[in-house]
Amino acid sequence: MSSNKAQIFTPDFIVATVTFLAIMVMLYTHTENVYERLNTQEELIYYENLVSVTDLLLLYHGYPKYWNTSNVEVLGLAERPNYLNKTKVEMLSSMSDAKIKQLLGIEGMNFYFSIENSTDKIVEKGSTDWSGAENLYIVNRNAVMNGTSVKLKLLVW
Repeated sequence: MSSNKAQIFTPDFIVATVTFLAIMVMLYTHTENVYERLNTQEELIYYENLVSVTDLLLLYHGYPKYWNTSNVEVLGLAERPNYLNKTKVEMLSSMSDAKIKQLLGIEGMNFYFSIENSTDKIVEKGSTDWSGAENLYIVNRNAVMNGTSVKLKLLVW
């Protein structure tokens, strides 16, 4: 009776194991790169969406055209492109943060919105504590109000 023992660590087994592990490492690396690119593209799309929101504020009068805090459906601050209407800016400053979030389409997010000229802040809404924010999106835009240059700033996290 012969005693044959199986040999696990043959050269074929070692080559197959190394090949399998190399393929698994390459697959894992590729998958991580794909997820990273998708995440970057999602962030870029979200940022572009915020830029579009600020375009709407600066280029459109809103809906209805002569909106107030109780009937506004689409938020717009322009009396003409890049020229802000002082009355609409004042109405925006009297709105609740929840209403502004709804109109800007950023429910579930925190935000800070301001319009300022060279000397002071004309409007300041939202939270100023973004220190613990994981992703902070910042959009700065320039406009004119009452013949003076103003800066519109929107931060979302």
